[in-house]
Amino acid sequence: MSNPTLDVLNQHMSIRSFTDEMVSDQQVSEIIRAATAGPNMNNYQPVTFVEITSQDIKADITTKVGMKYIETAARYFVVTVDYNKDLIGLNDEQRRQAEENIQSYAVLEGGIVSAGIALGRAQVAAESLGLGSVTMAGALGAFEIYEEHLNLPRYVKAVMGFSIGHPADNPGIKPKLGESGFLMKDRYKQSQLEEAVTVYNKVMVEYYANRGIERSWTENNARMLTREQKTTPLLTQYAKDKGFNLK
Repeated sequence: MSNPTLDVLNQHMSIRSFTDEMVSDQQVSEIIRAATAGPNMNNYQPVTFVEITSQDIKADITTKVGMKYIETAARYFVVTVDYNKDLIGLNDEQRRQAEENIQSYAVLEGGIVSAGIALGRAQVAAESLGLGSVTMAGALGAFEIYEEHLNLPRYVKAVMGFSIGHPADNPGIKPKLGESGFLMKDRYKQSQLEEAVTVYNKVMVEYYANRGIERSWTENNARMLTREQKTTPLLTQYAKDKGFNLK
């Protein structure tokens, strides 16, 4: 089974090398329109894309997080969870109660899920226009730069970075776990997942080997998940500073 939409979805590649060709405002508008047309928590629409156009600031972010594809992208956006927009027009009592509720973990989680949905749709839209993109959780490591320059009010918290541009290379499609690694029926089946991972490890050993890397998916996970997490306490405090006290 195939159609143009499925083809775009199944051929996704994260692009980390861009040409100097510009991405037009019209293209950006179409991407954002597609991104925000999707489902979100309670129709709060708690997502705002903030584009950074200053090359100096993009360079500072790149230096901070080590991601060159922020500085070299034609367009770079900070994706935020934004509940400030939902407070507009509320009276004093409504705002007091709303602000109390916004501080809960569930509200922040709903905003992050909404942002993830919007980002996924934005990538598909960009790829349908012949562009490349990459989403970056690691870009949140520059949250202090965002706070300094972007005038983000309370209840607006950066959660991801998003670069768009014209691809300068073709990195190839990274293999994913087979369907049995994502889909279960009636209950969670550990043995099914272990078998799927065993099969996938063989695929990824070959994939990595073609890129001069000697490891399996499991070995890569061990490497990534056991390294020192330097920013976690700072990011937890950042959420609280923005009004999400995770109650």
